[in-house]
Amino acid sequence: MFFSTVRAPLNESRDKARDFMAQQGLKPRVLSPKGLGAFFGSIPDVAKLIADEPEILFFAIVQWLVIWLAYLAWTQMLHWIPDQVWDTIRNGSQDDRKGAFTLINLALLAWSFLIVCVASYPVGICNAAMVAVNDLRKSGEKVTLARCIAIADRHLHKIWMFTVVDSWITVRAILDRLPKKNNHHNALDELLYYAWKITTMGVVPALVNGRNFLAAGRDSFQLLTAQPARAVGLRMGYSAVCWAIGVATYIAAIVVYAKFGSGLHGANYVYNAYFLMAAPTFVAIGLVAVLVRPFFLLAVAKFYTELVDVKPEIEQDIATLPRWEGFVFSWEGIVFL
Repeated sequence: MFFSTVRAPLNESRDKARDFMAQQGLKPRVLSPKGLGAFFGSIPDVAKLIADEPEILFFAIVQWLVIWLAYLAWTQMLHWIPDQVWDTIRNGSQDDRKGAFTLINLALLAWSFLIVCVASYPVGICNAAMVAVNDLRKSGEKVTLARCIAIADRHLHKIWMFTVVDSWITVRAILDRLPKKNNHHNALDELLYYAWKITTMGVVPALVNGRNFLAAGRDSFQLLTAQPARAVGLRMGYSAVCWAIGVATYIAAIVVYAKFGSGLHGANYVYNAYFLMAAPTFVAIGLVAVLVRPFFLLAVAKFYTELVDVKPEIEQDIATLPRWEGFVFSWEGIVFL
């Protein structure tokens, strides 16, 4: 029910995007010069916005810390799994290995989903708040931390639900791409993944603008039909930069493990190995969350406000601010956040 509430309305736009790209001959390629050009071409305007509005960096840093803490929380499940289970997988009979591995997979799946759900709440607030910075500027309104948080909160339940679903799809895609035996990830999976990502790139700005999921999907699809090269280029350029950081992190993890992981034996050796990866993971998340993600999100928000008028929704948001400005900086607001 949870996933269908979000995905069912957006899948309509995803399928339209897939068909539209096929008709236009648009093939999503990560290592595309046009994609990188579209992404890096948006940087000067966004950099000026970030320089003028330091609230953006605050939200980006909060995202960085939240995602890294989520990784540390995920590794905690590995600490709870007894070493005897890992020993059974490594040394036991085939039936014992299969049973233990299935048990671990189910436990990690449930724990991973819980982590994604919890982390998506502050991540969703930060995404929406960064979009609010652009919307306030576009509407000629003053930008403050309280205003950005208040605007993000107005539609937070929908933004949180979308962030959970989108983050889970992203996590599964990352895991599917990791080198492993019997990898069934194929070109169709990649096409559907990028059709989803391209179609939903404008969903957060649309949800901040008060849309429901169906209308948000259609608004996002409008970005693709209005300027196909720009829409696909922004998404694929962002993916290319994240892909490069991911590959570098994977290599760094191998180097770190080779240098410091030789003594990881004894109790909790699996947990210790993953915890050792916390350092390169911290750097990688920081690069994406602070130096890459804000540029993509704000470039999309700018793109969205060029096509859709956000001023009426901002006026409604501003009308609610007197009580919110007091709430955000109260003890109740701190506990809520």
